[in-house]
Amino acid sequence: MADKQNILANLYTFSVVAKFLSFTLAAEELCLTQGAVSQRIKKLEADLGFTLFIRLTRKLELTDDGIRMLRTLTKSLSSIFTEIDDIRFNELRGELYIGVAPTFAHLWLVPKLAQFQNLYPHLDVKIRVKASKLDFQNQPVDIAIYYGDEKHPDFYRIRLFDEYLVPVCTPEYAERFGLGESDRRLSEATFLHCTESLEFLSPLTEWQHWLESTNRDTNILKHKYVFNHEELTMVAARISMGIALGRYNTIRSYLDSGELIAPFERVSSGFGYDLICPKGHETRPKLQAFLNWIKQYINEYNAHEDS
Repeated sequence: MADKQNILANLYTFSVVAKFLSFTLAAEELCLTQGAVSQRIKKLEADLGFTLFIRLTRKLELTDDGIRMLRTLTKSLSSIFTEIDDIRFNELRGELYIGVAPTFAHLWLVPKLAQFQNLYPHLDVKIRVKASKLDFQNQPVDIAIYYGDEKHPDFYRIRLFDEYLVPVCTPEYAERFGLGESDRRLSEATFLHCTESLEFLSPLTEWQHWLESTNRDTNILKHKYVFNHEELTMVAARISMGIALGRYNTIRSYLDSGELIAPFERVSSGFGYDLICPKGHETRPKLQAFLNWIKQYINEYNAHEDS
């Protein structure tokens, strides 16, 4: 392979061209001529020994090798600039990027973030909500918090808390079907299902799990509405559309307020909320700050639950 210094010198140019898929726009960004940018890319391709772009009449497209190079380069540049921030600001400035499941963010994390903000006022936080798992390889997240039972062998992982499933509905809906007094009319109810973070399972999975765990007949699941967002499921429950199976730790504020009631018992879901980040990153000061804060909050929460 050609001199590595020459390759490194042209990789940033490649990243800019890949961003715009245009030599002209990349040249404007880099304050160079279009010809100079084109020559740099040709030199880089010659040094690497493979083609990065397919040159079409009016635009560029990345080759498969180009896509692979861009993915690796994006990750590497992100790590480099993160390290620069680490050194310049001791990581209590700069940016912390958190990927999190939507309902956990809405009902659990964000309502508590003011406390974290008061502790670290110079740290900028970016929240990305996504029901499915985030890809650390292709998205520049520092930490992710998700619901599931995965082991994450290649990541640092802590279990924040185990989750429980509890049927919830309005007092009016419970009275309409006599819920809590007996199961006699439970099969007439509309069951509200949530698939958030569990898209790979059947939409009926959590209700089936609850029914089996409480020795009830799974065949009563006759009428249903399915949502891929837990908070939407709770909206439907709060306007008496049916009985929802809530994830207790995230929806308990609705029980505390009396908007919803729990006419039946709760059971372990077999899942929980895990915080994960790439191994080794958990020792960085800004990640440590967040980890210590959330661990303390969880410990206080668990102590309150046990008292």
